[in-house]
Amino acid sequence: MTLANLTAVPFTRDQIAVAISHSSMGAGHVGIGFHSVADGPQVLHLAWHRKLKIERVLDELTQCWAAEPCALPPSAGKQVVAFVRAVAKRGPTINYAVDFIASRGSFSGNGAYKAPKGSHGLTCASFVAEVFRGAGAPLVKSETWRDDFANREWGERVCKQLEADEHVEVGHAEAVRKTISSLRLRPFEVAGACRVSPKEWPATFDAVQGPAAQIAAELPGICPLPAQPA
Repeated sequence: MTLANLTAVPFTRDQIAVAISHSSMGAGHVGIGFHSVADGPQVLHLAWHRKLKIERVLDELTQCWAAEPCALPPSAGKQVVAFVRAVAKRGPTINYAVDFIASRGSFSGNGAYKAPKGSHGLTCASFVAEVFRGAGAPLVKSETWRDDFANREWGERVCKQLEADEHVEVGHAEAVRKTISSLRLRPFEVAGACRVSPKEWPATFDAVQGPAAQIAAELPGICPLPAQPA
C-alpha cells in the first residue's frame, strides 16, 4: 500500500484515514480524514495549542495532505467515523503538550475530551491516537515505546515555542517542561500504525517503524517539501 493525496481518496461513510503532512519542525504533522454527512470529506487535526481544526478536503485545505486509509472492516470503520464526527462536533479546546503516556484516556465514550490526571494536553500525534482509542480501536501499544534522548531536545523546542506564543497562557510551557521525557509518539509512527493490519492493533513500537519510514519516504512524492526561507 502507498500513500494517496487526501483529495483523491473517495471517502465512504465507513472509511477512516490517517492524514499526514509536513510540519515546520520537520517531523511531519498528522490528522484524521473522515466523511462528514453535511460537508463530505474532512480532515480533523490539532494544529497547535488550542487550535483544533476541521477543514473540508475539497475547498478548505491550507496545506497539502496525504492519506493512509486504515483497512478496518466496514462495521468497525463506521464506529470510528461516528466517534470522530462526535469529537469534531464538540470542537474541544485542547492544550498542546508532549507527554503521550499521561494522555491515555483523554476521550470518553461520547467523544468528550478531558485531560486525564497528570496530562497537560496532546500533540497532533497523540490526539489522533487518543481519538482512535476513544473509538474502541487503539492504534498503538504505548507501553512498548522506546526511550530516545533526542525526544528531550524536541520537547524543549516545543516548550520554547509555547513560551514565545503570546496566546499561550502563563505557566503552561513550564508545566509541559516538567513532563518532558525520552518517549515520544511521532506523526509518522501514527500513520505507520494505520498501515499495519488492524488485526495487529494496538501496534507495537517495533511493528510501526518500517511502515513509518516508508510513509516518510513516500510523502515528498505527494506533497513537496515546503521551500525553506533564504
